Amino acid sequence: MAQATLSNRLDRPVDEAHDHVLGPSSAPISLVEYGSYACPHCRAANERIAQVRDELGNRLRYVFRHKPLTGSDLARRAAELAERITDPKQFWDAHVTLMTRSGELTEEDLISVAEKFGLPPEASKEGKEQIERAKERVEADEKSARSSGVMFTPTFFINGRRYDGPWDESSFTDAMLGRLGHRVRAAALDFAAWAPSAGILLLLATIIAIALTNSPAGPGFQAF
Repeated sequence: MAQATLSNRLDRPVDEAHDHVLGPSSAPISLVEYGSYACPHCRAANERIAQVRDELGNRLRYVFRHKPLTGSDLARRAAELAERITDPKQFWDAHVTLMTRSGELTEEDLISVAEKFGLPPEASKEGKEQIERAKERVEADEKSARSSGVMFTPTFFINGRRYDGPWDESSFTDAMLGRLGHRVRAAALDFAAWAPSAGILLLLATIIAIALTNSPAGPGFQAF
């Protein structure tokens, strides 16, 4: 029972001294992504996240945490490469490059980023020290992902709650703004963690949410 509740909640709160953060600490909405540079879905979601950040402005704080694709050496090395860059602004530059430089992540992408930011050779003493620190950081993010019940990438958490909906133009934004349909479904997911007939309850809640959202009362409810 307790594990079911834990699995849809963010295990490690956002720590601006540790996490990679874009947006003000005072933002009412926090979006945390567990992602991988080698994940095609993460690469596709990257553009949508940029659109949402433009749309919500200072109302949104975005955080990226690493969860390299299981079994992918390239994905892990890309995450560690990004973590070798200690300057926050340069990290985001490298992040975008790794997400967008090619249609899919390649060895050339890693070489390009390492050269662009002047990283020391991996075999050098400084390079080895950087890599060791980077590995610890990536492993810490992976541990957080496991504790948060993350099974695949990308996985998003909105204000500490896992978001399982689509990324289309309205749904993602509605979820962040806490509009009616998403609120009802989220409440049903919490209730389903201990209810005996979880599937039926979730289905009923979803139907009610859709009905209310498309009824004359919908806009009035959304105002709250």
